[in-house]
Amino acid sequence: MDNFRKNPEMAPNVISRIHQLSEEFLKEELEKAGIQGLVASHGHILGCLYMEDNLPMWRIAALIKRRKSTLTVLADKLEQEGYIRRLPSPDDSRVRYLALTPKGEAARPLFLDIARRLQERFWHDFSAEEQRRTMEFLTRMENNFQPDVKGGPDNDMMDAQPEVAPSATLSRS
Repeated sequence: MDNFRKNPEMAPNVISRIHQLSEEFLKEELEKAGIQGLVASHGHILGCLYMEDNLPMWRIAALIKRRKSTLTVLADKLEQEGYIRRLPSPDDSRVRYLALTPKGEAARPLFLDIARRLQERFWHDFSAEEQRRTMEFLTRMENNFQPDVKGGPDNDMMDAQPEVAPSATLSRS
């Protein structure tokens, strides 16, 4: 079994399994806290807003690497649950901003704690150097799919604005 798991051809399977397990972890932690119906992508949006409130939707879409249409669906749920509100841009009627509501702000400690525990679980028994190298390898794998491979879910960011930060995670504060 060890040789099977070490086979490089199994990398997509292992990556998929890690994604599945982290999604299950987040779902369980949110449910323990009495929060139903939210998924990791909702947390990514809140994480962006916890770093800098009142962001244009195009910027959040680029930060979490999702199409604006996907972000709209995710934002609908967060707005319906009372965590965020949409605001018009004072400068451009085509642009919408997302901002935290008092409920969204009050949930900050909970979401950041869950994100911290996910990071602890994820990187348990990894040295700082191993973490750095793992991220280097994973980033190289991700880059292998861009920009040449099109048509996958949210692969192309053609509708995102160009000026974006490299990435955002919920665990940053």
